[in-house]
Amino acid sequence: MAEPRIIVSETEWRKEIGKIGAVVRERKKAEREWGRYASLWRWRRRREDYERLVAAIRRRWELIREERALRRILARKVRWPYWRVGVAYMFRKETKIPPYIFYAEFRKTVYTRHPEKYAEYDPKTHEWISPKPWLEEELREIMFASSVISRVRRDGTIAHGEWIDALSKIKVFPFPDFECSAIDEKEVEAPLDEQQYYVRIQKSEKEVYEYHTKDVEEWLRAYRRWLATMHEAGVIRYPEAYRRKIRQTSIDEFVEWYEKLKESRRRKREGKR
Repeated sequence: MAEPRIIVSETEWRKEIGKIGAVVRERKKAEREWGRYASLWRWRRRREDYERLVAAIRRRWELIREERALRRILARKVRWPYWRVGVAYMFRKETKIPPYIFYAEFRKTVYTRHPEKYAEYDPKTHEWISPKPWLEEELREIMFASSVISRVRRDGTIAHGEWIDALSKIKVFPFPDFECSAIDEKEVEAPLDEQQYYVRIQKSEKEVYEYHTKDVEEWLRAYRRWLATMHEAGVIRYPEAYRRKIRQTSIDEFVEWYEKLKESRRRKREGKR
């Protein structure tokens, strides 16, 4: 039975070639030492030359076996020049009464020749197993940006907590949804290494809204303008720190913080009565 093929990136392929090259150089070095100590043993008959000769021969055969093993592994690996890397948050809820279905999806996709830029690799399984942290972080920022353009209160603050709190209860698993797939050049739908965005909000069977890269990029610009406005108003003292907090706080962590905030506000109201 043929061994299964392992699909790897161009970078991973070149690393394997580099390993073989290093072993070949060591083997050639051992062969030179073999010739040298064989000559010395022939003319001088010193015991140390004989011992070095035997060590060089053994070392050469060890390296030959190592090289053959590496080449067998390389023979199983297939280079794919193009990869599609995607990460998404998806939320879904169905009811027996109108509106029957609610669905929200926030997705980021990139086409690349170098998946190692965007995904974590497991050398044991030879698979790309998870997104780089910053990919998921940007999804959280996009979700906040969606609140900036649709959930602004009269005082300029954002009703993002209620939105995330509701979504956290209807996650679609696996969460996040992650893909790192080798693809044919014909499947590349955007310039390489350019981030592509997609957001879908479905409020009922008929009410569906779809947003693409240009739309989401405008959301992010609106979000940065909102940060600047809140900074000028003295509401947000450190915009960059605020932005990092939004990116680096997971949905579960955000909900936990929001629940504590609601409880704190409730106690304050009760204390005033």
